Amino acid sequence: MKALFVSLGCDKNTVDSEKVLKRLVDKYGFDISLSEKDADIVIINTCSFIHDAKKESIEYIKRFVDLKKKNIIKKVFVLGCLATENLKTHEYDSLFKDVDYILALDKYLYGLSNYNDRINDVLSFSSSIKICDGCDKYCSYCIIPYLRGRFKSARPSHILKEVRKLTKNGVKELSIVGQDVLHYGVDIKDDPLFNKKEKPIASLIREISKIEGIEWIRLLYCYPEEIDDSVINMIKTTKKVLPYIDMPIQHIDDDILKSMNRHTTKGAIDKTIRKLRKEIPNICIRTTLIVGFPGETEEKFRKLLSYVKETKFDKLGVFCYSREKLSKSYNFDGQVDEQTKKRRKKIILDAQKDIVKENNKKKLGIVYNAIVEGRDIKKRDTYIVRPYFNARDIDDKVYVKSKDMLMSGSFVNVEINRIKGMDLEGDIV
Repeated sequence: MKALFVSLGCDKNTVDSEKVLKRLVDKYGFDISLSEKDADIVIINTCSFIHDAKKESIEYIKRFVDLKKKNIIKKVFVLGCLATENLKTHEYDSLFKDVDYILALDKYLYGLSNYNDRINDVLSFSSSIKICDGCDKYCSYCIIPYLRGRFKSARPSHILKEVRKLTKNGVKELSIVGQDVLHYGVDIKDDPLFNKKEKPIASLIREISKIEGIEWIRLLYCYPEEIDDSVINMIKTTKKVLPYIDMPIQHIDDDILKSMNRHTTKGAIDKTIRKLRKEIPNICIRTTLIVGFPGETEEKFRKLLSYVKETKFDKLGVFCYSREKLSKSYNFDGQVDEQTKKRRKKIILDAQKDIVKENNKKKLGIVYNAIVEGRDIKKRDTYIVRPYFNARDIDDKVYVKSKDMLMSGSFVNVEINRIKGMDLEGDIV
């Protein structure tokens, strides 16, 4: 029996998919298919965090249900967030009527309390590890707590075991992911790995850094209110930890932050950013914003825009507020129309482009250590490499030319010499 596995959404979903896939192969004897043409079943790990993610998941389900009706495949399985949401709301019953099995992901997996082996993805030198799941913050726009449940941490011993297995498969770059990464370990009080003088996440990362084979460690999904001195010190002093942090702030107006239930203020965010840049001068700060949240007047939006221009984040993503039925903000007054959301998103992104162009000029002439991601499919003598300031899949590109073959996953020193739109070009030195 051959199974085609389709994984949608973020890195957290990718890790779940790899674990489910391993279980299908080892426990149930499935062979992996890379095409629907020779697949007996299709399993879709869905995402439903925002409207666009739901739309993509729904399109995939419809596509494979149509193939089932044409007898090209035998069965369609759906799991992940959209499946869980449907089990709670029955909003998509008509969509799922032709699906053979709807699976709640947390029940299908053994859970974070046990070590789960996994099949690593195609970029075997770079991978993610999910150290926690669920969330207790209950931001008013977010449905993750209702889909993934309360916050829960994986045991350090299971995480370290998984990291060691990944290194045996060739992983050199490790992204630490979870819905609330820096909150890790607060629900584990008795683990001897943790140093009581620092946050559990700091102790865990220090231990991961000792594992031979791991060269780069990258922190993603770090809420600003969780960044304290121990986290900053860990990034600053742990050699393998990259000076890169993904820190979603979502907004900067205090009224909006309060309405979002974000547990922070503009003053606190300011203080954290200043301290990060003072203590780690070369740090790359990535953030995400939400525009069009209920109650976001033009004045409040302009405040956000001014902050973006003043703060000059190294990387920035913008989402239009997505009105989700399970979220508390669904019934809030002051809903913003879609056209206004899209306009505001474009304004922020246009401002960020100018900031990126300015930042890129400062990189000219500087030599960076970079990991080789692979050959550019358009030019055989050109390769895509990533210095520390570019995370896999989400950030811009750096291109280098080489007559000699560069092995994916190897490290090279690259001098940045040219700017190509939003991307950079360099020469190997």
